[in-house]
Amino acid sequence: MMKPLIGLTMHPVEGKMEINNTYINAIKRAGGIPLCISYLDEETVDDVLDRLNAVLLIGGYDVNPLLYGQEPHPKLGMVIDARDQSEMLMAKKAFERKMPLLGICRGEQVMNVAFGGTLYQDIDTQVEGVLKHTQASMRHELTHTIELFPSKLQQIIGQDSILTNSFHHQAIDVIAPGFLLNARAKDGVVEGIEHPEHPYCIGVQWHPEGLQNDVPSEKLFKSFIEAAMRYKS
Repeated sequence: MMKPLIGLTMHPVEGKMEINNTYINAIKRAGGIPLCISYLDEETVDDVLDRLNAVLLIGGYDVNPLLYGQEPHPKLGMVIDARDQSEMLMAKKAFERKMPLLGICRGEQVMNVAFGGTLYQDIDTQVEGVLKHTQASMRHELTHTIELFPSKLQQIIGQDSILTNSFHHQAIDVIAPGFLLNARAKDGVVEGIEHPEHPYCIGVQWHPEGLQNDVPSEKLFKSFIEAAMRYKS
């Protein structure tokens, strides 16, 4: 059986498109072929998705709050409208095709906004009793607990709670219509969402790609690649 082709979004840095190798390596370890994709528009998105088996929305800068009806908070970080528009378009188009879709960190937030949800622009100032979600340690270090609820994600991981890494100051506030909460931190911050009527549409707030030899992370990526193999089969 041919390995599935996974489209990965990219992160603009000083005029260049980049991606952390951990995303690429995680897809390879799970049995997929990573294909890094720059910005797409209405004229190009369908041609690209026609060639893919799944889409992974990676992390990065903040999502523009104007996209979910809010003005910028003083703690809002950098936003890039072209990236927001491209990734929201990819999310919607992949969803329409019932193509496997995985969102990580910002990718989960983009997914939520694309389908009508909202975000906290800065959890440190907008969430009472918030934990430390922007860890100072290395990405492979585990820093806080996440509770998993009955869902596809819980079935994939096979546990009620896990330890994860954490690199974000934004998070989901109102979950998009049709999506459900599948994971939450001890302070109530949303750590995962999914669409129960889609074959595979999951978003997680942590960075499983940075956790090598971590069983829950390996299970998540393996399930994503397996779903990609079933797509167009």
